[in-house]
Amino acid sequence: RALSLAMAIQKRKAVAKSPGQLFNKRSRGGAASSSSSKSQAKEEKQEPHAEEQEAEENHEAEEEEAEGVDEGQEEEAEEEESEEDRLKREEEETTAARKKELKAMPVADLKELATGKGLEAGKKEDMVIAVVEHEAQARAAQRAHQAKIREVLVKKKEALEALSFPELKDLSVAAGAKGMMAKPARVELLLKQWQDDDGVDKAIAQLARDAREAELVAMDKVALQKLCNKSGVECFVKEVIVERIVKDESAKGCFARPSLVEDEDEEAAQPASKSGKKAGDMVEALLANEANRKREREQKKQEEDAAASKRKEFRAMSMEELKKLISAKGKEATGKKEDLVEAAFAISVQEDAAAAKKAKLKSMDIDKLKQRLASKGLPTGKKEAMIATWLAHEAKIKEAAQAWEFKVGEVLEKKRAELEEKTASELKELCAAKSLKLGVGKQ
Repeated sequence: RALSLAMAIQKRKAVAKSPGQLFNKRSRGGAASSSSSKSQAKEEKQEPHAEEQEAEENHEAEEEEAEGVDEGQEEEAEEEESEEDRLKREEEETTAARKKELKAMPVADLKELATGKGLEAGKKEDMVIAVVEHEAQARAAQRAHQAKIREVLVKKKEALEALSFPELKDLSVAAGAKGMMAKPARVELLLKQWQDDDGVDKAIAQLARDAREAELVAMDKVALQKLCNKSGVECFVKEVIVERIVKDESAKGCFARPSLVEDEDEEAAQPASKSGKKAGDMVEALLANEANRKREREQKKQEEDAAASKRKEFRAMSMEELKKLISAKGKEATGKKEDLVEAAFAISVQEDAAAAKKAKLKSMDIDKLKQRLASKGLPTGKKEAMIATWLAHEAKIKEAAQAWEFKVGEVLEKKRAELEEKTASELKELCAAKSLKLGVGKQ
């Protein structure tokens, strides 16, 4: 365009000079006029060529700009990967890596792994495929369960947020809230209380139960009767059939939480949650808390299994061995064998707890340990001496606590005996004076 404008200006200048050459410079003769005419004709011939060149350059620039836009759109499309595509890609990568790992595994180890997962042993290639598919199904089930957890948390949060402020205030006060609190803080408090009361597990179990109930209600009576006969459930009418089948399946754990076996023991660290967080952050914090609670339940189950194994070990011992073991610990060995087993188990639990406590104190920084002893007025010194002092202090506190509990039990028994000596009328008067609800009988 700039080239075209320059050529137009140059043309106007040439036209403006022509009258001067005709009227003011005739003395130069025909040679000068001829030369000017040739130059003008040459310029007029060059103008179409310049315009064509400019048009070609503009067209090329537009094509380059269009190509740049297309490339930018393609890059944006590549960057904007959907969640479904991301999960699919990650699953394919995980499956490929797992296949490679299993193929490199010895056949004996692969057979042990397959049978441990309840799969049949066979050719190596078949076992690799079976294990990979089994693990993929477990991951899919875990993802589905996590989606259900998120769903119930979001629904509960939305239900609480839909309440009016007075209703929300009454619920939060009943939950232990004190002082002035904003609505988001009250919602978060009620969500945490609901979660601590196993609200997530109960909501998911209820969803599964409702889905199963709807499935059974949709079945015809003949099919329901066959299902009852197979499960050993006595049935009379359709509603009873549905209720009893659902109850039977609940008892069998059909609606229990699906879980993957974690190989790595991660440290449970619940992030601090503040009332001013966004809705998404709050849900993420609750999900993390739910994972921590799952680990705590698994740890508790492991402790219960260890306790059962320990009791079994003591039950395999003879009476004489148990008495000798208990007496060596400075305890009185009396009673039946089951009493001796429980006494030996209690001693074992105390010793394990003391060993764990001692190991924890040894790993503690010496300055922090000194600070702890000083706060209780205990003497400080070398680390081993301070550990022994602290353990002795804790043992003394435990003995004092046991003595206090024994005294409380004696006082309660004495008070109970005094109340039992009173008549029903006297007890009613006492209850009325303390604004207590009256029962039906004396007890």
